[in-house]
Amino acid sequence: MPRRRIEVSVSHDEFEDLNNALEDHRNGFTDMAAEASNGLGLEPEYWAGRANEVQSLLDKVHEHSREETAATDDSNRTRGSGHRADREAQQDPRD
Repeated sequence: MPRRRIEVSVSHDEFEDLNNALEDHRNGFTDMAAEASNGLGLEPEYWAGRANEVQSLLDKVHEHSREETAATDDSNRTRGSGHRADREAQQDPRD
């Protein structure tokens, strides 16, 4: 199956929302595994495997996340744009 690479910058609150959503999703699969052991739905191993996949994703999110400083906000601008580029464009090249 093809893989996808995701590189995003999120606020602290957005990161917490993502973390909580993944934990809830994992817990839902864990609950499904418990229900399946009572004979409901698919096999418990399937749901436990899905819970492990989500846990692995959660681990990757934590492993590859890092806090950014306020200065990196400028790095999201395209090259040649922003206040500094505007100032440089206004300078007379003869100076």
